[in-house]
Amino acid sequence: MDRMEPGGRTLLEVRDLRIGIKGRLAVDGISFSAGEGEILGIVGESGCGKSLTALSIPGLLPEAAGLAGGSIRYRGRELTGLRERELRKIRGAEISMIFQEPRFSLNPLLRIGKQITEALELHGEKDKALMRGKALDLARSLGLPEPEKLLSLYPHQLSGGMCQRVMIAIAMICGPRLLIADEPTTALDVSTQAQILELLKRINRETGTAILFISHDLSVIQAICRRVLVMYAGKLVERGPAADVFARPAHEYTRGLLGAIPGRSSRGRPLANIPGRVPPIEGERPPGCPFAPRCAKAAPRCREAFPPEIPLGPGHSAACLAALGRAGAGDA
Repeated sequence: MDRMEPGGRTLLEVRDLRIGIKGRLAVDGISFSAGEGEILGIVGESGCGKSLTALSIPGLLPEAAGLAGGSIRYRGRELTGLRERELRKIRGAEISMIFQEPRFSLNPLLRIGKQITEALELHGEKDKALMRGKALDLARSLGLPEPEKLLSLYPHQLSGGMCQRVMIAIAMICGPRLLIADEPTTALDVSTQAQILELLKRINRETGTAILFISHDLSVIQAICRRVLVMYAGKLVERGPAADVFARPAHEYTRGLLGAIPGRSSRGRPLANIPGRVPPIEGERPPGCPFAPRCAKAAPRCREAFPPEIPLGPGHSAACLAALGRAGAGDA
């Protein structure tokens, strides 16, 4: 059911990925792929497993979490089971990450120039003049003002938006093929958020770098992604071209997320609210659809087994019985 951009070659392929925390599955059997040069979004509330999925790709899961099964293939190479030494060769050079809190990710004791060029050093570059030149060129291309001065500054001397641009520079300095952006605009004001999104789109357009964009905000996903995966409680519940998912959401969870987005059409009316919350990882999760306890259209069969993906159009599917009208008032 996973369909990439037309003509795109597979860059990343994830199959039946399972991630456990303290004996519980936080990510439960998800599969997806991303093509060369694609911008793919993963959206869902906090606790849905988005960030764990992203961290698992370059082998950066926290100590409390671990792979419980599945496959992660990058350019045809299996990443699961690789030794740390081999993963280090891939991180930064092939796969890079940027995070939502740049001030916490940047080292407060190192100058910006050193932090931008550090990845080049880790991958064997020794020519300091060459590294500085690359850092200056990249800073200019990313719209960072006064690059010469910037490289001598410390993180606390920069704004949040500038720090995030520096994080993007650090991620892009080695020319990776895949950039994983984990909530990169969450801590920024609306104006700066829009600038960062435009910058990421330009990077994708000009360099061909594929982007896996993680967010809890569907409006942000809509602004940048070509395809979207909707996650809930460790499961993929809907996927498809972003335009189709936004125009014709099929899963009740996706509908709820879209209904919570403020817009002109909702002016003067209360926004939709999804009752309840994402079930905690440490708690017992129901055997059926994990969203059933919060779903107004849930039928008894929804609580018995996780539904299969129902095809709705080219590349668009949803793991939801209501998508075919099979869980209506008569079944409730």
